[in-house]
Amino acid sequence: MSDTLRQDIINKILKIASENSDLSLDEQFELSELGTQTMFNQLMLEGISPSEKSDPEKEKARTKRRMQKKERDQRKEHVGRFFLQNLIWKDIKNLNLPDCLLPVFAKTVHNTIGEKNYDQMAGKINRLLEFGEKKGFEYNKILDSKPGIGIAEEILTLYRNEMKSSNFEKQLKNSLDKTLVQNISNIESESDLDIEKTVNEAYNEFKKIVTTST
Repeated sequence: MSDTLRQDIINKILKIASENSDLSLDEQFELSELGTQTMFNQLMLEGISPSEKSDPEKEKARTKRRMQKKERDQRKEHVGRFFLQNLIWKDIKNLNLPDCLLPVFAKTVHNTIGEKNYDQMAGKINRLLEFGEKKGFEYNKILDSKPGIGIAEEILTLYRNEMKSSNFEKQLKNSLDKTLVQNISNIESESDLDIEKTVNEAYNEFKKIVTTST
């Protein structure tokens, strides 16, 4: 059973990578992690020794802790992903920015819309994902569904309202600058890259896309 399950996990990851070849490796990894979570948990349970299996309550508590940590780690990715991919992803990809900058925009959602709004959006997304997974839908299909687009539009509205803050520009530019510096060795045009110019262009174009997107 374990060998079959391992093969299923590998096939699932390869399928996700093939269907999302336009995404960065980090984004493909996030999708693969989400799509194989249940299978990995099952594989881990199968590998437990008989002595561990004899204490179902202990194993139940251990599994719950793993799931809670996983959910906390993934929560931020879902909200940012719904914000970007449903409404403005194609426009941002057309800017021809270094790939390392794209996740930065998704990660700004948490600080921009605030903890309360963020938790509310995360709750809606998690409920939608649970419903979609029970129906057997893939992550991208859930993302592109009518309820998924509705949630993305709510996030966009909140984001637009809060990006007027005086701190927004400074925080986003700092994040873009830091990411470029950290990844400059992996950027093909690093010798010609003007970091300050790239940061300003990325910020201005992103702001334009967010404010004009419908």
